[in-house]
Amino acid sequence: MNFFQDLKQKLEKGVETAGQKSQRMLEMSRLTLKIKGKKEDIERMANKLGWEVYNAWEPKGKLEETDQIQESLKAIHDLNEQLKSLQKELDELRNANITTRAMAEKVNISPPGPEGPPAALRQADVPSNQTSHPEWIKTVTPVTPVVYICPFCAHQVARDASNCTHCQQRFY
Repeated sequence: MNFFQDLKQKLEKGVETAGQKSQRMLEMSRLTLKIKGKKEDIERMANKLGWEVYNAWEPKGKLEETDQIQESLKAIHDLNEQLKSLQKELDELRNANITTRAMAEKVNISPPGPEGPPAALRQADVPSNQTSHPEWIKTVTPVTPVVYICPFCAHQVARDASNCTHCQQRFY
């Protein structure tokens, strides 16, 4: 497998993991919003129930359970059950693990095999006027080629490009 295919596969894995995590966060946000809505509904129903109880008590000074109070109690109970279900679903989602690698994989950019050191370190590439300074040769760091890759399709793009020539996506 060549370098670019290997890099593309690793980028795809990273994008897939990021997509899974963002989908999970989106689902958690949706559930949190639903839970908040249910809590507000319960508060509204409890407030309504309080007024119904007061209105049932006020004429006689005695509390009698009316059909309206029964319906409100049942509605609050149902909302509480829905709330518990949503909270359980949210807890399961929070505790769900996305399989990720413990460490990032290292991409080997030097060509495998007996070709020797990378081209930037070969003494033949050092200018002849610099050969009198052997300490300079030892401190030369390898110049790694910079490859610019489209974040959408992982094809190589030009250094100053803002659009991918393969997928036509715009990036910055």
